[in-house]
Amino acid sequence: MKSMRICLIGEYSGDLEEGMRKTSFYLSEELSKHHQVLPLNIKKIFFKSFWKEIRAFKPQIIHYVHGPSLKSLMILKGLAFYCKGVNAKEETKVKMVVSATHPAPFRLSKKIFSLFKPDLVLTQSEESERLFKGLGCKTEFLPGGVDLKRFVPVSDGVKEALRAKYGVEKEKVENGKEKGDFVILHVGSIKEGRGIEIFKEIARRKEGQVLIIGSRSTGIEKRLYRSLKESGCKIWVNYFKNVEEVYALSDCYVFPTPPENKINAIEMPLSVLEAMSCNLPVLTTKFGALPRVFVEGEGLVFAEGEGDFVKAVKEIENGAEIKTREKVLPYSWENVVKRLEVIYEKLVKENEKGKG
Repeated sequence: MKSMRICLIGEYSGDLEEGMRKTSFYLSEELSKHHQVLPLNIKKIFFKSFWKEIRAFKPQIIHYVHGPSLKSLMILKGLAFYCKGVNAKEETKVKMVVSATHPAPFRLSKKIFSLFKPDLVLTQSEESERLFKGLGCKTEFLPGGVDLKRFVPVSDGVKEALRAKYGVEKEKVENGKEKGDFVILHVGSIKEGRGIEIFKEIARRKEGQVLIIGSRSTGIEKRLYRSLKESGCKIWVNYFKNVEEVYALSDCYVFPTPPENKINAIEMPLSVLEAMSCNLPVLTTKFGALPRVFVEGEGLVFAEGEGDFVKAVKEIENGAEIKTREKVLPYSWENVVKRLEVIYEKLVKENEKGKG
């Protein structure tokens, strides 16, 4: 495969605690191993240096990672015109790609969309694929990824040591169990619409210690935060550079966001992939692309509603065969980027055919 010149427009500032920020980082890191990559921070779109760098770089591909929205499509359209003369000697057109990981709020008429249509939309869920094909777009499936070397299963001894390190202490509860013996984890924003109210009931039932890792960068809804704390949930609102250790000290991961609330998470939630990579049992709704890429079973449970989640937590706590890591092995960032390289190459070859 020939080396390509790829400009990735994403978010490259701040801590790696948010899904799209992680996606931008890992795509850039993996693509840079075999291609010339120019990562540009979308927050600097109005700086002259942003546009000068693109022009000097002469990209073959411009990929807007944080999309789609009317704003992102207008930016890509502007870049297409701006770069039109950049590759004039090569008589090639810069190909415009946009990732559709947050398509729920995207609502434009086909007529308006046609004015800003990119060359390719990368989708994850089947619903998003239908949406953009209906708007006359060419689409390709590109899943999210996970760092398999960072997120790994650990021994019981390591788990206990990590609990001691982070102060997840055992505490006696009414039914005679020790609360710290079974840790139920969730990583994500503390906001309405994500379904995390379900943890109040799980905590009240004393099924285990609920641990929620919140994010300051995406904001916190204080009333929800207080009610979760009052119900007995342990909440840490910090950036954990070694967040893999938090997964490792846990026994179970729960992702309760309703499938219809796609504005609240990317369609292939990276926290779910990270938990599976650690071989944790995962209880989740049929959110976004998850039912498309994973078959239920061996520690992966698709649940609907509070009752399903509470029941599933009990079943997992009583013992079950867990093989969630095996399910996520095909979705390493290395494999995801190999797929993306093939997609890019097809677009570049379209230009070569046009020249011929």
